[in-house]
Amino acid sequence: MAQRADLGPKRLKAVAILLLLGSFRSGLASCGVASQARVTGGSSAVPGQWPWQVSILFDGTHVCGGSLVSEKWVLSAAHCFPREHQKEMYEVRLGAHQLDSFTPEAEVRTVAHVLVHPSYQQEGSQGDIALLRLSSPVSFSRYIRPICLPAANASFPNGLQCTVTGWGYVASSVSLQAPRPLQQLEVPLISRETCNCLYNINVKPGEPHYIQQDMVCAGYVKGGKDACQGDSGGPLSCPVGGLWYLAGIVSWGDACGAPNRPGVYTLTSTYASWIHHQAEVQPRVVGQTQESQPDIGLCRNHLAFASAPARGRLGPILLLPLALTLGLLHAHWEL
Repeated sequence: MAQRADLGPKRLKAVAILLLLGSFRSGLASCGVASQARVTGGSSAVPGQWPWQVSILFDGTHVCGGSLVSEKWVLSAAHCFPREHQKEMYEVRLGAHQLDSFTPEAEVRTVAHVLVHPSYQQEGSQGDIALLRLSSPVSFSRYIRPICLPAANASFPNGLQCTVTGWGYVASSVSLQAPRPLQQLEVPLISRETCNCLYNINVKPGEPHYIQQDMVCAGYVKGGKDACQGDSGGPLSCPVGGLWYLAGIVSWGDACGAPNRPGVYTLTSTYASWIHHQAEVQPRVVGQTQESQPDIGLCRNHLAFASAPARGRLGPILLLPLALTLGLLHAHWEL
């Protein structure tokens, strides 16, 4: 008969550490866990602060962001992968902090397969989401870790402070200066109704902007802070119950940081079933959050902007490299 082992506090602690290390090595590390993940305003992140953020390169140049959701799958935006571009030209850089320097913590993978959602047609359309299967699995660490994928019934309340991250422009046509550290910006969620109201202020005839059911908005009515060129495909990370969830994917907008034009993101939970079917990534039930309050007043209280044209408006645009004082990108993103 086996004798009962008496584990003291020190031994229990040692066992817990070994189990944690084992979970990293076996790919079972908990999703949505990051160190020092707290943002006030816009600033440069610190190494390891957003371990699911990846850089997607085409022909060696950063073009989009993405989010690690498992040891071999990355989520990004469909518009980052034009049909004429061969998957062999893409690479994914994980665990990176500064794009102009390579550290031992970073890893690079080629792309084995690109899955663009079949409903995606063009900029501003629904289905702006894509899955990338890495050429080989990555090992999780403090600098490389997946974000939680919200289940289909997930609900994030209006006003929830989330964080958008990326290496995008810091203003319209103004790229991030070397060594190009990862940028972070805290933005509040805005309801679909209010976002549609805002996008109908000073709208040009023949250029309607409609926030569809698979989209979510985040940003500031007064403008000045947003995602921008080069941020496309990157994560909108929202904290719930001590974990970070991929609430949205940077998709499009109507002028980086312009008034009444918050950033528009693909609502990830809409595609939880598709992601699970294609990548076998298990969505996670989002814990209880505060009740969502009506925010239509954000639009009604700022209708005065309608008398002044939005500066830098270039039509519906895709948000490709994260600007903290953003201006928006043209309807076509450059590679």
